[in-house]
Amino acid sequence: MKSTCCALALCALALPATAADLGKTEEPIKLALTEQTGSRITAHVAAEMLKAAGYTVEFVAADELSVFRQMDRGNIDANLEVWPANAAPSFNDLVNERKIIELGELGVAPVEGLAYPAHMETTCPGLPALDALRDCAASFATDGGMPLLTDYPVEWEGPGADLVSALALPFDAAPATSEQALVDTLVEASIEGTPALAMFWQPHWVVAAHDLRFVDLPTAEAACYEDAGWGPNPEAIGDCGFPALTSVKSVVHGFKTRWPAAYFLLEDFQISNETQAALMVAVERDGRPVADVAAEWAAENEDRWRPLIERVIN
Repeated sequence: MKSTCCALALCALALPATAADLGKTEEPIKLALTEQTGSRITAHVAAEMLKAAGYTVEFVAADELSVFRQMDRGNIDANLEVWPANAAPSFNDLVNERKIIELGELGVAPVEGLAYPAHMETTCPGLPALDALRDCAASFATDGGMPLLTDYPVEWEGPGADLVSALALPFDAAPATSEQALVDTLVEASIEGTPALAMFWQPHWVVAAHDLRFVDLPTAEAACYEDAGWGPNPEAIGDCGFPALTSVKSVVHGFKTRWPAAYFLLEDFQISNETQAALMVAVERDGRPVADVAAEWAAENEDRWRPLIERVIN
């Protein structure tokens, strides 16, 4: 599982001018372990780096709503994958009160849009360009019917139908019956070489395992939702992609005092969409434990994170 991308940022800008003290190594650093596979991968990869630096790490299970209150109560020291746009209100409250400290962006940035199997670029030359999708929409039809966009399950209130309309794409949109059915649509099309277009997102194991591609949509700006003349369809608003989201890392107040070197290590720690998705394949598709997958990745990619430890503590 040797990484081919730069998964950990080794930027020296935030590092201390002199070697940082390890601090209270006799006290374990308690990392949040939330429900999402991606965030669990992030926590375990970071734990491998912290353990290599000389720390003891413990994991504390928490759900997305209670994790920040758990931090405030002293039960968790760090939550390393936070999505501020979707976080519980307590996150912003505790950040404003300086009880939780943001450590900068994690590096994982979700991409949401219109996904298709890679083989469709042979059938429809010009993809991933939006104009190419419009021009060869018939290539996405099955059984002689109307080209179909498989949207998110109905309970997710997916944006597919609105997006197709705004972009004036000649597709019908129909919701998948479940998340698994949505995944199956893209997996089966990839394996069988059949057409498929679906609302989807990354990082996700299916994107990595089946080489899914995304249509290039106009970058979302405020004008896209206010001015019909802004985008490719002069008769509609919303004719663009989706606003970008970012993830950040967080620690409790006092973390830097108790574990100075760990603070700097986590401040510079990053993981990419590509690395997280590749590890998701091993966890979600192959059924392997997250801890084993993270430890294997760390062992095979030591050259990507070991220099950071050496620069912080030596």
